[in-house]
Amino acid sequence: MLDIDICQHARLSRDARFDGKFYTAVLTTGIFCRPVCPARPPNPENVRYYKSAELAQNSGFRPCKRCFPELAPAPLLPEKIKRLVQSYYENNNSISQCAKQQQVSERQLHRLFVQYYGLAPSEFFHQQRLLQARKLLTTTNLSMTNIAYAAGFNSVRRFNEVIKKAYTATPSEIRGKKLSQENVETQSSSTLNTKNRVTILLPYRPPFDWPLMLNFFRFRQISNIENVTDTEYCRSFILENCHGWFKVSQPLDNQNYKTKHALQLTVSMNDFSYLNQVITRVRKMFDLDADMLLIHQQLNAHPVLNTVIEQHPGLRLPGCWNIFEFSIRAILGQQISVKAATTLAQRIAEKYGGDVELTQSPYVDMSKHFPTPEQLRQVDYSDIGLTQSRIATLQRWVDFYLLTPDVFSKSASIETLEKTLTQLKGIGPWTVNYIAMRGLSDPDAFPSADLGIIKALTVNDERPNNKTILTTAQQWRPWRAYAAVYLWQSLAIDSSSSTKNSIYKHKKEK
Repeated sequence: MLDIDICQHARLSRDARFDGKFYTAVLTTGIFCRPVCPARPPNPENVRYYKSAELAQNSGFRPCKRCFPELAPAPLLPEKIKRLVQSYYENNNSISQCAKQQQVSERQLHRLFVQYYGLAPSEFFHQQRLLQARKLLTTTNLSMTNIAYAAGFNSVRRFNEVIKKAYTATPSEIRGKKLSQENVETQSSSTLNTKNRVTILLPYRPPFDWPLMLNFFRFRQISNIENVTDTEYCRSFILENCHGWFKVSQPLDNQNYKTKHALQLTVSMNDFSYLNQVITRVRKMFDLDADMLLIHQQLNAHPVLNTVIEQHPGLRLPGCWNIFEFSIRAILGQQISVKAATTLAQRIAEKYGGDVELTQSPYVDMSKHFPTPEQLRQVDYSDIGLTQSRIATLQRWVDFYLLTPDVFSKSASIETLEKTLTQLKGIGPWTVNYIAMRGLSDPDAFPSADLGIIKALTVNDERPNNKTILTTAQQWRPWRAYAAVYLWQSLAIDSSSSTKNSIYKHKKEK
């Protein structure tokens, strides 16, 4: 339930901390805005507050053309709801399949969406399609056909009908004359590759340390799949029958109202119906939905964590693109350096991964896709440089994953996942928690036996035991994964490293 007084103060002060947490609807104009909207504030008696853009739009209000509600940061939601939304897009927009994969009944799914969004699932996703379509119409040069499928519509005809009914304007009218002309000029002078490319903004709540995030991925890049520089991250991908690449960077004009707190995502793909999947995965990969101020409030009481927060307030939890790929990398990283584990992963990709066509890659070195579970079935990993015990662990894990591909979605908690996976020889609690932490982006995962964490919590050369560490970490819940990241970073601070350095570069993974 929204607190009217808090919303009122936040709206009148245009407090950026509340951006995306609620929306202001104006009865006299029929539009709804973000709390940071630059327009003159309406009178209180003409205002209604909604906790989501979807709910405001479903109530009959139209998005503001000055603050663009569709560009606001994502709302703060429990991990379970985030997984449900991601599952919906990964199951061809099917609510029933989404419920089945997440092991909840459709009735329970309905209750959860009403509780957190104020809308039934079908109504919520309908409003999301409208907002996504509007965002693509007003900010990109994509063709109408690609926008229709990217927003989740099954046909261009249906897309036209729904847009006109919702916004009392055709898609072309929403796009406007200037952007339509730019679209014609772009298409007439572009190649096939640029026609299948789109650039969109991914908003976030500040602070966000983009150079530090890039630094993390740069020391782990598989160079035949990824290309990471000081300013951007790029990689190839496959999603079922869709293939392509994406690039993430900061907008060149990062002081513009729209781009000030956003990353820029460029995607090249052969099927735009998968665009929502790509966006969801990239947001998770770079932790764009986190509320760092809320997390800091929970963690800054500890002196070590507080030091890191003061020096690196924008340090976030790096995720991954694909959970299976990351599980392989986590197993490879047991008890060896990050550099060695990355070299092994690159060899596996080179030997067993699929090829990327040269015309589909923006960089010559990005020539591979990471191998799928099916491609790693019964391989012997010869000439990779692995020990026999590590080969056996990988083979057991691949066989297990092929038999239970929904193992991650079926696990209700980290404890359940740990109990399941540690039954496999060669996989221990550290590996499971590291997979949960970065592979699933679980904010409360915590590899307590990690050598870096032990070292960071050592006082006067007295190393804490695992029980002591877990007891200390209780006060950090439900953000223990962030505490782990900050503890690793504290070692870089202690060693007087460059502010761009991270303990991830140096630590041995246990």
